[in-house]
Amino acid sequence: MNQYLAVLSASITIFAVTNIDDAFLLTFFFARRIPMRRIVAGQYAGFAAIVGISLIGVWGVLAVPHRWIRLLGVLPLAIGIKRLLQARRTAAEQSLASKESVASIALVTLSNGADNISVYVPFFVIGRSNLWLILIEYAALVSLWCFVGRWLGSHSLILRSVDRWGHWTVPLVFVGLGIYVLSS
Repeated sequence: MNQYLAVLSASITIFAVTNIDDAFLLTFFFARRIPMRRIVAGQYAGFAAIVGISLIGVWGVLAVPHRWIRLLGVLPLAIGIKRLLQARRTAAEQSLASKESVASIALVTLSNGADNISVYVPFFVIGRSNLWLILIEYAALVSLWCFVGRWLGSHSLILRSVDRWGHWTVPLVFVGLGIYVLSS
């Protein structure tokens, strides 16, 4: 029983530490009034890809060198630059809600997951006897993260800020995320 509690607490801690940045991204997505279905599906798809790559790394089928994982930063960087150029071209605020697809949200989640992969691979190796428990817990924690992002993204102060500055802020966050992942 103590072994399971240790695995559960370690899983929660590692998930929270590696996904703090995702909480901010989810908050932005929800504050932009993107349909919840798209956000949740994109978050699960992106996180499943992160876990899949981590499991491949664990099983040694494919070595994922850290320098290649950093290249995932190109995705949010490109999305951010494209959105900045679009925001600059049009004077009116653009509605990102109609433009964000499940795939684009999943790609942002995946590209934001380089730190996750670098932590999950050794953690999954250490906890391989309880890997099923870790993965079930992570699936539940993704839904909790979506709930927190929705809760934060629905507050009037955050909504007003995103409505006023979101057409600049969201692309800048993507650019910053891309630069961070590329430089890590």
